[in-house]
Amino acid sequence: MLSLVLSFAAITPAQPAGHEAANPLYKGLLDPGLVVGPGTRIKFPAPLMPDGLDAAGQKAVIQKLIGMDYSYEEFTRKSVVAPNLLKIGEAKSADPAVPIRTVDTYFVTYGDFKATEDDKFLDRLVSVGKGEGKGKSLTRDELTKRGITLAPGDEKREGYGQVEFDFLEKVRLKLTGHAMWSRGAESVLAAAEIDSRFRDDAQYPNEWQSLSKEGGQQKLGPAQKYGGAGMYLKVTKLTEPVGAIFVEQHIVFAEPVGWFDGANLLRSKLPIVVQTSVRNMRREWQKGPGK
Repeated sequence: MLSLVLSFAAITPAQPAGHEAANPLYKGLLDPGLVVGPGTRIKFPAPLMPDGLDAAGQKAVIQKLIGMDYSYEEFTRKSVVAPNLLKIGEAKSADPAVPIRTVDTYFVTYGDFKATEDDKFLDRLVSVGKGEGKGKSLTRDELTKRGITLAPGDEKREGYGQVEFDFLEKVRLKLTGHAMWSRGAESVLAAAEIDSRFRDDAQYPNEWQSLSKEGGQQKLGPAQKYGGAGMYLKVTKLTEPVGAIFVEQHIVFAEPVGWFDGANLLRSKLPIVVQTSVRNMRREWQKGPGK
């Protein structure tokens, strides 16, 4: 789940100034919001850590976030196993059979922020985010056939792709999405959403199938159309501690009741999945580019 945005397309950030101005996809998630299903549009929260803060301002943001859960020193300590903060919530849905879930993840890692300018390093972060599953970037010709165009040169910061993976060992998802990067002096931001134009696509449909086991064999349920999901990931350089980087990710997605038969598996299983992803990402930051 962490860094799912990176699974949609392997794209390299460009150098724009101001994420909302440079990243229309991200701006749209904030307002008017993500279409999650018929009659349901959800606005994403603004980043917890805005650009332009001094060291005291950044520290105040983190202290307010962690409250009494952790001390500032513990949350920002330079360790692969330092804490991460995970918040799971719900948003109002127009369809009781398709609840809307929100997942927000926050943590601090350490590394050279300039590493985000290295293509190979970004590719490694992409691999960490993908985890189990497979993905494919869509070509310009494939997009053109579907009436989708990319401005010349935008391949460096925008792309479309399909990803297929199993979620919490209960659901197989096949999703086609649109992703876009932007980068400023203090932060890098990636946004992504499931593209509704592919809902009924013959080659790249948005769909899900239930997963179960019978006689020791994995069984797939019938394919069903899937609605909305989106997210953005922001990586912000901290002034203090030296080398610290604040990472926040915000996800909104539809969770059909048929996924888990009404059981609340997110709160029981997602924390360990996120913790593993956070630790793997911290290891990649420690390695840095070219390693």
